[in-house]
Amino acid sequence: MKDAALHRRISLWLLPPEPLITTLSKIQSELISQQPKDRYFPRFLPHVTLIGGVPISDCRCSRDEGMIIDDDVAAQIVLGRLNLAFRSHGYIMCDFVKEGGVFTARPTHGDGTGGGEDVVQWSQSCVSVLERSPSLMRAIQLADEVLFRASTGTSTASCDDNRPYPRDIDRHFKPPLFEPHYSFMYGKDAPVIPASLECPPSFASTDIALVWTDPSTLEGVQDWEVIGRVSTKGTKH
Repeated sequence: MKDAALHRRISLWLLPPEPLITTLSKIQSELISQQPKDRYFPRFLPHVTLIGGVPISDCRCSRDEGMIIDDDVAAQIVLGRLNLAFRSHGYIMCDFVKEGGVFTARPTHGDGTGGGEDVVQWSQSCVSVLERSPSLMRAIQLADEVLFRASTGTSTASCDDNRPYPRDIDRHFKPPLFEPHYSFMYGKDAPVIPASLECPPSFASTDIALVWTDPSTLEGVQDWEVIGRVSTKGTKH
């Protein structure tokens, strides 16, 4: 089978509704305009990542383990699974930890000390943390099942299911923050964050984007593209 490292990577993004997504795009542009001109801050579609940076080859798009499937074909198979699994799933709530504000997430050393003023994870350079609400965690669980277990039937992540989500989905929360979050912008350097910048308002989303997020680098962001979108419209829960 083709080495996973040679395959492109996909991500699932939860998109804010209008007019909020337009407002967040404008905020992103304003923030970038306030940064030093010698630093690179790419523009991207405002989103909350459900699951990110998955090699398309990990999504089990063929029953034959020895069969090599073109990445674009595999992506369409995944998109079809997502549409089937999330149809009538309902609104997915995104609530923010307001007291956390907006900040730059920094790596820490094993002894718990900070990683240094100049150490910044580019994808978490200007973030607000989301609450691990049942609605959001069920959506991540269902997405995990679709991507890695090829689940398209009855899901353990049903809207009416009150069972706790599997702990292994915590692996989708990337360091150094290890929490679901919204990124206002990306950059390798700590950005200038205006004191007036606040967490986004809570929102209910019914729109998931399947996105090529490859190369998974700051410089590669400009090449990321949406493969397709999935509607979860249904009853709010």
